[in-house]
Amino acid sequence: MTKIDLEQLAVAYPDQEDLIQVYENWGDSVYLQELFVALDDYEPDWNKEKELGSWSAEFILDILEELEDELINLSSQERKDHFEELLEERYEDFRSGHQFARINNINLSLQEGEDLDAVLAETDEKVCFPKLK
Repeated sequence: MTKIDLEQLAVAYPDQEDLIQVYENWGDSVYLQELFVALDDYEPDWNKEKELGSWSAEFILDILEELEDELINLSSQERKDHFEELLEERYEDFRSGHQFARINNINLSLQEGEDLDAVLAETDEKVCFPKLK
């Protein structure tokens, strides 16, 4: 990605340094695109706040940084299989942690008379990680 694209991304998604790091370190790699495909197949809404949302970048970085040395030695199919296996192992726990923190934070910031379920419903569809190609 070009510097200006990263700057625009930083403006569009303030306070999400991990998001910028994903695209800065992995944006030009086939690995990131392959992980996007695996995530889309596993859970099409993974980048929305009702799933991994604002924690997506951390989840992606964890996987890519952990596998960095292995990825180059794997075929595309082997990477796909490995990504799928990791998603089966880790996705739900990570999503649960995100949702617990999200609900807790919203609950703590509710104003008198605000309904937690209504606030959650308003933010569920918010895309907090853009899938750029």
